[in-house]
Amino acid sequence: MNLSSILLAASICLMPSVGAQAKSKKKDKKNATAAMQQQAPAANSYAKLTSGSKKQTGLFTVLHNGKTGQLMFELPDSVFSKQYILANRMASTSDTQDFVAGQMINTPMLIEFTKDERNVYINLVQNNSVVDPNDPIAAAFKKNFTNPRLKGFKIMARNGGNVVIDVTAFFGTNESSISPLKEVSPASRLLGNTTMPLKGTFAADASSIDEVKAFPKNIEIESTLSFNTQGLVKKPYSVKVHRSLLVLPDDPMPMRYQDNRVGFFNRDKKIFSSNADRINKKTYICRWRLMPKAEDMEKYFAGQLVEPEKPIVFYVDSAFPEKWRQTIKTGIEDWNKAFEGAGFKNAIIAKDYPKNDPSFNPDDMRYNCFKYAATATANAMGPSHKDPRTGEILTADVIWYHNIVSLLHNWRFVQTAAVDKRVRKTTFDDDVMCEAIRYAAAHEIGHTLGLMHNMGASNAFDVEQLRNPEFTQKYGTTPSIMDYARNNYVAQPGDLEKGVRLTPPIIGVYDMYAINWGYRLIKDANTPDAELPTLNKWIAEKAGDKMYQFGAQQVMGTVDPTDLTEDLGNDHIKASTYGISNMKILMANLEDWAKENGERYDNMADVYHEITKQYARYIGHVLTYIGGKEFTEIRQGDGQKASMTYVDKARQKQTLEWLLNEMRTYDNWLTPHALLNKMEMSLDVNSNIRKKIVASLFSPTALYRIKEGGIINSTANYTIDGYMNDLVNMLFKAPTAGKLSAAEMDMQSAAINTMMNNSGLKPETGKSSKGLADYEEWFNELQQEQMICNDNCMHDSFVRINYGASRLSDVEMGAMMLGQMHRVLTKYRAYRATATGSTRDFYTYQILKIEKLLANK
Repeated sequence: MNLSSILLAASICLMPSVGAQAKSKKKDKKNATAAMQQQAPAANSYAKLTSGSKKQTGLFTVLHNGKTGQLMFELPDSVFSKQYILANRMASTSDTQDFVAGQMINTPMLIEFTKDERNVYINLVQNNSVVDPNDPIAAAFKKNFTNPRLKGFKIMARNGGNVVIDVTAFFGTNESSISPLKEVSPASRLLGNTTMPLKGTFAADASSIDEVKAFPKNIEIESTLSFNTQGLVKKPYSVKVHRSLLVLPDDPMPMRYQDNRVGFFNRDKKIFSSNADRINKKTYICRWRLMPKAEDMEKYFAGQLVEPEKPIVFYVDSAFPEKWRQTIKTGIEDWNKAFEGAGFKNAIIAKDYPKNDPSFNPDDMRYNCFKYAATATANAMGPSHKDPRTGEILTADVIWYHNIVSLLHNWRFVQTAAVDKRVRKTTFDDDVMCEAIRYAAAHEIGHTLGLMHNMGASNAFDVEQLRNPEFTQKYGTTPSIMDYARNNYVAQPGDLEKGVRLTPPIIGVYDMYAINWGYRLIKDANTPDAELPTLNKWIAEKAGDKMYQFGAQQVMGTVDPTDLTEDLGNDHIKASTYGISNMKILMANLEDWAKENGERYDNMADVYHEITKQYARYIGHVLTYIGGKEFTEIRQGDGQKASMTYVDKARQKQTLEWLLNEMRTYDNWLTPHALLNKMEMSLDVNSNIRKKIVASLFSPTALYRIKEGGIINSTANYTIDGYMNDLVNMLFKAPTAGKLSAAEMDMQSAAINTMMNNSGLKPETGKSSKGLADYEEWFNELQQEQMICNDNCMHDSFVRINYGASRLSDVEMGAMMLGQMHRVLTKYRAYRATATGSTRDFYTYQILKIEKLLANK
């Protein structure tokens, strides 16, 4: 018998009778039914389950039992065909270390609901990669980009076709996906944020779901969540969190391509297609859905101003003092001028918080709010939150921290007190403070409209134009309010009386251009590709005019001297010289202008610290010429020769001379002995500035860029040898009458230490960093943006990230430093022969130190 016969016989023997089969099927069906009945609740359990719950109907039905704390969703089938945004906002807090009231806790999530016979699931919707549903690869794409399940909920009851789920634990406990405990991102740590967020154990007995509201397009839920913090300080920590569940429109907003030459926040999408030989990346700008009313469409395209179908409305917090409220509203509505350039009138409207309106809640995602946060933070920020599918801005907030007034006061006092008598006081008059508030408010609203920082804008102006009354009255300090060009520190005493403007523009010419580029509708262009010729044409029309150029913000290092923060004009040496001239006047009068009779000197010491920081910024602006490299956005076929231009030799040599002169002289006016004594400060309080400047002149990353520039063009640019020879010759000058000043000894000693550290000859310390040099960390601190743009600085932005920039190799750096130390030895041996007193001792010590290092190797 073969194998198949044996298997056949075995199967016949094992086969049950027909009757047995029928009984078995009935039994299996009965068991399956029983199992289903056990898993799927009976319909009549609905009444029992929802008894005592307050029922609200809106986007869907919500049931909240105040006595038990239970929260349930009753979901009809229509819920499962739509997509939603789930947002998580801080409504109030007992500790503002991580979040303030009104702040979004994390990026809102794009979700959808799905269900089976047992459960309802919340799925995260993946939308960064897309495919045409008619493409042959669509089925394979779908299998590899399924939407992951975030959470599952057992179906507790049924009500007709609706299913009921219990979401109490999701919204009423420390659910990880919407936890109010802050996570620090790796990017934030790289940017220097080392503050550890609050951590703690969840206190269920001190937590609750407090309020639930249902509206036609959204559900709003507020919960109190409590924790017992961990770490050195253990304390209770309670927050009220506001969750918004908002249905997204069935007709996604038309998208517009992003371009690095115009500064909009943006979103990337990877396009999978069987018609391309690669995965294409497309980037789209973030903007509001601003459309004419249907009946005004022809008027709009005929060039008439029309009101949008749905204007952008901002509600201003009732907590704002009355003396500032109207200024805030003015700063918001200043943007109407820009939108008129895009064809819309009354596009943005400012209103007070509604009174006696139970449907209004500033934490509800349907409302855009300008919120007041009573904290000691000296800042403001303007985040917006988008539909991830399209980049449509759905809601936005400005968080206005109370202590921003100190920031605005310090900027204005330090930068303009030498020329403006009105600011020579510890508390500004309301009209002066309102000038500053209006600027800051409009800047933050610009972010909520989708605009990024334009750090290169101020470079469009010639420095001398900033002293021209007619020019500054028209343009202010910069072509863009999205720049960090604060107040006119270039203006000199007497310029204000001539009519020179000291403050930024209301809305700059670049801002109006950018709003038009991002928001103007293009007739008969129904796809992003169809819009592209017109968008490129608008850019080409402004090519060559620096007022309309975008300069990307630099983070984690500064390379391009044309894209800086806190600077003015196109010549940092000239602008900083003007600024320092004013600063000398300020320092000579500081005790009078910052006087508070009967008070200690603590507040004056704070002002003095702001002055030294401003001086360091002036120095930092000029430092960027050393190894500087200017970037220009170019496109294939546009005829431009290069995207990177190196700062030439003449400018860098001028920079060396200017910096060395500042190092030798700034103590004469910045370090007044009598005042420092009153403020209980040491006379070396500013010596760190000198050390950081010296370190920057020997930076391996700057030296590499100098080397690169010399390779590109050794005639126009410094060669690395030429730069080092000039630097050492200028730095190590012969003593005057046998003596070096304390500043000279300080800077020369710092230079020798830097060369020794960079030579590779010193014993290893165990610490090595190929990231930022010390001076770059210092400069980054000085250049840090002082109005937070939330996470948008690194996320959804075009920024130049200079971390890990190329640097001279250890071998090349070591050899160069060794050679220069030998040159210094030769100089010092010659100088010592004519030196006297402590200067001779200085030379002797430095010679021995270098010789010891060389001898040990």
